[in-house]
Amino acid sequence: MIYRLIKRPQQRYIYKINSGRLRKANLDLKITVSEAVYNEELISLAESTLIRFIDNLNGVVTENIYERVREIEEQIRNVKRLPTSIVNRNIIKKLYNRRFELLLIKDYLCVIMDSNRDFDRLNKKKGFYVNGIKFKRLLGTPNGIKNYTIVYVNEEIYNELNNKINNGRDMSRELVPSKLESYRALVCSSSLPVSDPCGVLVVDDCVTEFNADIIKIDDTQSEYPVITYEKDYPISLMESDGYGLISPALSKKWREELNDEEDYIPSGFCIRNAFCKGMVFTFDFHDFADQVAGKYVVKDIWGQERDIRDIDLILTASMLKLWDSYNSIEHYLSCCKENGYSFSVTQYTPQKLENERNLNYQFIQSLYLDDAGIEELIRPTVQEIQDILGLDYRKSILFLKGIYLDDIDFNNERNDFIKALMIDKMMIDDPFVRSKIYSMIKKRIDEAKIGVLKVKGNYSIVSGDPYSLCQSIFGLKVTGLLGAGEFYARYWNDRGVNRVACFRAPMSCHNNIRILDLKDSDILRYWYKYMNTVTIFNSWDTTSFALNGLDHDGDEVLTTDNNAILNSIRKTDAIFCVQKDAPKMVCTEKDFIKSNKNGFGDEIGVTTNHITAMYDVLAKFEEDSTEYKTVVDRIMCGQNYQQNAIDKIKGIVYKKMPKKWYNYKDADDKTIVANKKPYFFIYIYPHRMRNYKRFVEKVNTNCLMRFGISLEELIMLELKTNEQDKFLNYYYTKMPISVSNSIMNQICWRVEDEFKLFKMKDSGWFDSSILKTDKEYSQSNYDAIRNLYKTYQEKIQRHWVLSGIKRTDPDDKKIHKEIFKEEFRAQAYSLCNDAEELCNIVVDICYNSNVSKKFAWDVCGDVIIRNLLRRNNYLVSYPVLDENGDIEFGGNKFKMISKEVR
Repeated sequence: MIYRLIKRPQQRYIYKINSGRLRKANLDLKITVSEAVYNEELISLAESTLIRFIDNLNGVVTENIYERVREIEEQIRNVKRLPTSIVNRNIIKKLYNRRFELLLIKDYLCVIMDSNRDFDRLNKKKGFYVNGIKFKRLLGTPNGIKNYTIVYVNEEIYNELNNKINNGRDMSRELVPSKLESYRALVCSSSLPVSDPCGVLVVDDCVTEFNADIIKIDDTQSEYPVITYEKDYPISLMESDGYGLISPALSKKWREELNDEEDYIPSGFCIRNAFCKGMVFTFDFHDFADQVAGKYVVKDIWGQERDIRDIDLILTASMLKLWDSYNSIEHYLSCCKENGYSFSVTQYTPQKLENERNLNYQFIQSLYLDDAGIEELIRPTVQEIQDILGLDYRKSILFLKGIYLDDIDFNNERNDFIKALMIDKMMIDDPFVRSKIYSMIKKRIDEAKIGVLKVKGNYSIVSGDPYSLCQSIFGLKVTGLLGAGEFYARYWNDRGVNRVACFRAPMSCHNNIRILDLKDSDILRYWYKYMNTVTIFNSWDTTSFALNGLDHDGDEVLTTDNNAILNSIRKTDAIFCVQKDAPKMVCTEKDFIKSNKNGFGDEIGVTTNHITAMYDVLAKFEEDSTEYKTVVDRIMCGQNYQQNAIDKIKGIVYKKMPKKWYNYKDADDKTIVANKKPYFFIYIYPHRMRNYKRFVEKVNTNCLMRFGISLEELIMLELKTNEQDKFLNYYYTKMPISVSNSIMNQICWRVEDEFKLFKMKDSGWFDSSILKTDKEYSQSNYDAIRNLYKTYQEKIQRHWVLSGIKRTDPDDKKIHKEIFKEEFRAQAYSLCNDAEELCNIVVDICYNSNVSKKFAWDVCGDVIIRNLLRRNNYLVSYPVLDENGDIEFGGNKFKMISKEVR
């Protein structure tokens, strides 16, 4: 766990529509919620500043909506206990419809652009209409723009909304349009408001100067990037980039306001306000004033003197993006109050960090691993999967939920089928439960093939040295408590670990990996006593630059003490890519629209894939060869091209990676062209798997016809004829993917060999009556639900078709599934309002024939769980770590414990 999730209120709904739909409707679309669910054009959103603004402009109190929804949900639960009747069915149908209506935001809309021409058409004065409301472009969020998605709002509230978002800023100030757009888009961040601090201090960022050896990459003066190795190069590090400080008292208060029942002081909060974003870390700056500074008066960024004893929250200039658009902190806060802004929290750090996390192929592909290192790296993951293949229900729970269950919060568990296993071990024979477990095992095996490998370690948020920041605030000489090459991580200190590997995604080359030397002392523990779940960086080296320009506004790193990884990392200098500047201007709507267009698409991913393909090329050559060194240079330059892709949205004229590096026809030297994706990619992209299999099948057939042996037998043949050698040369040359001996391909093949005999076992006999009660039902109700089941199945098929056609964001796919289930639950209860009766019907429909059981769990999963609990005296059982336990899994021992839940 990196962040502790906030206990949020109800999700709200908005329409998310492709521009082609609007075009075909002549820019006047009529759509109902049911149609939107059917067409996967409805998404849910967590609460944000923008939603609170819209509610405010419509005279709606957000909390009243949630209270009314809670009342409706309680009424629904009550009707579910009543006998089925026409009256009760109509009541529950109306209640479900009312709930959707309350949570739907009619004035907020997202549009996915199918073309730039559509974007231009929608932004004309004529505009477009949805359900009679005329919409106008409000903004594009950074992630939305990458996915061709723009936020629109009701034109009638646009001006007031726009004024609120601008928050009284100096409108004459020249800014980069793309940056200002991203600052404006902060209102869309999912967040919950917290109480105002007693005092807010805004200060200059802490900047440190030092010299270091670096690798500079510059393409500003030449066609291709120029690499120079700079010794003792002068570095200017913005130590406080993206973070500030919060007093322990306010930290505790905010945690309590966010409804967290655990009693602890978080290490930090990710916060939002008008043009404000970043982390605030818990640090006792009042104590610093007493013990170190010996004074209490400091100057803020506007030159005003402030008494630190009156301050609860310290922001830096890098957090408050447009601080110089205001005259003072009082001016800024008064504008916030006038426009309805408040400090709000997106997420905050947990009390404890996890003990295991997964790697990914970007972290692995550049490691210098030998056969023994690969074996050591994959073994924990392979062993865990092998442990579960026997389908011991206890090990199944560990596989599904992880090994650190401790005092599990059963009622807040999401997956009903996992809950079912904890209640009754007989559920391991349920065909649905078994198929879900096998599906997850297969997925886990395929993930292992692409480098999703378990290691001891965790992700944590990165902070700069708050001691350095305080020294800067009080005008003292900045030294910090950590020297160059020193880091602090209480998690690892408590485990006696002083050296860990550090990764940050996305990454491209070995220069992006660092080994952190961890320090521990009484003075460090004293000053960092509240920062127990973050990793603190020093103020005096290039680690942040090496980690692809990491800053401290919420960026996270994976750290691990895995021995195989530590032994396969070489010391390298950080890469510095020469930055380009975007022109500043007094931004207009035309400038924002142009910026949105420039940012459409995600070329970073394309560039990163080219880099990964280069590692397969690299594996063909010796390290001291010219070819090897050339490919290494190209991989390092990939970081520059990733930066160029980011610069694209800023309106900067940028250069793409040269085609001759990855396109066979354009290549000057075809021996080093990265024109093929690596073998392991067939487990990431299904179309590559299909193409590869078709090619191999075709060649195998040809091989049998020509030589009378299979392709595999021909490859294994020691003595081959010239004709056979030519045949194999053709096979490898024309193969659609690369099968060179790269680290990731080796890992993929090793995992394939481990599980090549994996096969799903048939489930044994299962008594589905344990899922039901004795309540009887009518044939008419059964027939009605049976027809709904058929509609459900048709919808499932339609979903797969739409997924293959539409450019759907992965997060939206998850949302569509949840809304889909919610809609069918509502339809089912409008046909049969009695929960027990409905559950009995869907179990009989799904379990008395060879059809999908998913319908039963989607519609009545909660009722099934309640029935199981009742049958098992409300006891749940699960395994916990115990060195004397009788269950062995993943190299650990466990014992089963039971607890009562109601």
